[in-house]
Amino acid sequence: MRTSEAARYARWAATAAVLLVVTVAGVYAYRSWQAARARQQAPAAVPATVQQRSAEFSFSKVEGERTLFTVRASQTTEFKEGSKAVLEDVWITIYGRTGRRFDNIHTRACEYDPGSGRITCAGEVQIDLESAEEAKQQPGQRVINIRTSSITFDRETGLARTEQPVEFRFPYGFGRGVGVTYSTSEAKVRLHGDVELTLNPPSRPRGTAAAEDATPPAPIVLTGGSLEYQREERTLRLLPPVRIHQGNRELTAGALALEFDPALRARRLTVSNNPQLRAIEPGGDLSLAAEEFVTFFRPDGWTERVVAQGQVRGRWKEAAAENRVEAQHAELVFDPGAGAPRRLEASGNVKAAWQAAQGDDTRVLETESLRLAFAQTAPGRPRRVERVETLAPGVIRWSTGEETTRVSGQRLVADFDPRNRIRQISGNSGVEIERRFGQRPAQVSRSDELSVAFAAGGGWTEMQQRGAVRFREGDRTAQAERATVVHETDVILLTGAAMVADSLTRTSAQTLSFNQRTGEIRADGNVQTTYRAAEPTGITNLAAQPAHISAEQLRANRGSGQATYSGHARLWQGEAVIEAGVIELFRDERRLEARGNVLGLFPQEQSTAGNTGALAQRVLWRVRAGTLTYWSAERRARLEESASVQSRIGQIAAPRMDLYFEAAPGESQKLARALSSGGVVVRQGERRGTAERAEYAVAEGKFVLSGGTPTLFDAARGTTTGRQLTFFLADDKILIDSEEGSRTLTRHRVER
Repeated sequence: MRTSEAARYARWAATAAVLLVVTVAGVYAYRSWQAARARQQAPAAVPATVQQRSAEFSFSKVEGERTLFTVRASQTTEFKEGSKAVLEDVWITIYGRTGRRFDNIHTRACEYDPGSGRITCAGEVQIDLESAEEAKQQPGQRVINIRTSSITFDRETGLARTEQPVEFRFPYGFGRGVGVTYSTSEAKVRLHGDVELTLNPPSRPRGTAAAEDATPPAPIVLTGGSLEYQREERTLRLLPPVRIHQGNRELTAGALALEFDPALRARRLTVSNNPQLRAIEPGGDLSLAAEEFVTFFRPDGWTERVVAQGQVRGRWKEAAAENRVEAQHAELVFDPGAGAPRRLEASGNVKAAWQAAQGDDTRVLETESLRLAFAQTAPGRPRRVERVETLAPGVIRWSTGEETTRVSGQRLVADFDPRNRIRQISGNSGVEIERRFGQRPAQVSRSDELSVAFAAGGGWTEMQQRGAVRFREGDRTAQAERATVVHETDVILLTGAAMVADSLTRTSAQTLSFNQRTGEIRADGNVQTTYRAAEPTGITNLAAQPAHISAEQLRANRGSGQATYSGHARLWQGEAVIEAGVIELFRDERRLEARGNVLGLFPQEQSTAGNTGALAQRVLWRVRAGTLTYWSAERRARLEESASVQSRIGQIAAPRMDLYFEAAPGESQKLARALSSGGVVVRQGERRGTAERAEYAVAEGKFVLSGGTPTLFDAARGTTTGRQLTFFLADDKILIDSEEGSRTLTRHRVER
């Protein structure tokens, strides 16, 4: 029993001893662990050169009640020598004088000199430019981020500066340069050199034809000698040398200013100091120069319009064509979401020139204001010129061989075909055309409206003028409601109250045309011609007054001097009248011919023989014949084909008859003598005479019958025959010439 108790006691003693040993060991281990941990958490030993260390560091620059910037560090170490400090995890936050900014400069470590107030950061530095409002509502979304190294910050001036390479990014682009200065007081960032800025291209709107274009627009790359960015104004300036690249386009300039909108999207780009643009497009080469270019961007990033100012000069050269434009001001408007031009407006001494094909003559347009419209094309294809119109009075000139054409008007429009060739030129509100042919007088025509059609080969084919058309060439003038000129035939067609005149004649008709090459003139419908003054050496010298001719048609030729009036033709001059189916004039021969049922009216010269009391009354001879020919030089008219003349004196009928006229200076031509042949019948009162020939002499007041068997019939007194019979109008005396001699027979006084 005692043995078992002793064993139990021994076991409990051993257990207690083990527990005691374990407890002592645990306490010792715990105390060792606490000591080690305490040693780890204890501050490092302060070197002899260190004045002190602190966990946080902060100081601010304040003007009045406004904090300009704050410098913060998570830890600072101050040194005994030089009174300098090392800042770690440094943040410099700039608020600006208005408190509207929330810009930050961040780096891992900097050296701070309290005496000079300068902070030097040798490592990588990040600068974020952001407004206070944006930082509150959209933090980090509209930030301009700049990365560089070895930057210094001056507490007194607020300048941050480095000469190391710089990279920067913003929501719609990125760039690089060498050296940067950031003025916190002026909110200005300046890159010192080797600047390159890239603007990302805008995305095409979905659901449009442009969105399906397989070739996206190229980014815009800007390079310059230096760059300045004004934080408050969101304005970026590139200093020379300035270049802009976009795909195959390059622009050089002396200076550049780029304005951003609140979302940091490009809003306005200004290039100045004589910028020059050069582009090699799929269809040709483009060059553009001016004193200044201003580009306006839409909120979605697409170009809205480009404005060029001062000595604007543009040139578009294709393989077989060339276009040029000059102006003082030009504005190019683009289609939204397409990046392609829609229209161009230019003003101030505008001069545009284009050449349709190699070797073709150049068209030149001059005006004070111009609008140029571009045609819609397939995606990826360059736009072509569709229409050019003046917004002020303008002039278009071109030459074809020896012909020079000048078109002017209040408003001119030129339409182009798909191959950049003029299809039509039109004008309204008062138009004038001037055409010159070598040494010939200029042709000038005016109208309310105009259209000129051009062939595919480039030359014009037809001109049409409408509304109060007026034409002049030397002493020749014309007018109508409408006029058409065909270039191939050089025929001018006038319609609607048409009229053409020169120094001698004036002709009007419903339609009238003249061929300027052959001199042929055609007139149709109510034709009327007036010979302005009677010429003693002219074709129509029947009276001292102007001669008038009317007909349904006229066919004439200025070269040959021949004019044919047909269809109820009628000529009247003074008291003389000629009517016929056709009246034809021959200028060089000074001859007039009337054909087809000729009717005429001629006055008679005064008689001076016998009893002139009765003959002093006015006498008009009415003429009928198949044809009538008048020679103005001889003052002679020949009647043929059943010719007859009749007046109150009497009547003469014969197959052929010649009428002779005389006139004192300034007076009308009057019948002085009539010669008839081929079987003549003369009637005078109750007398009727027949013979082979007959002569009527007005001055002597007598008829002479001869040839064949001259016979005079008188119902009351019988018949008288002889080899020649002469009877007088003023009395009843008859002279008879026969083989038996001559004798006089008096029967009775003739009543007339």
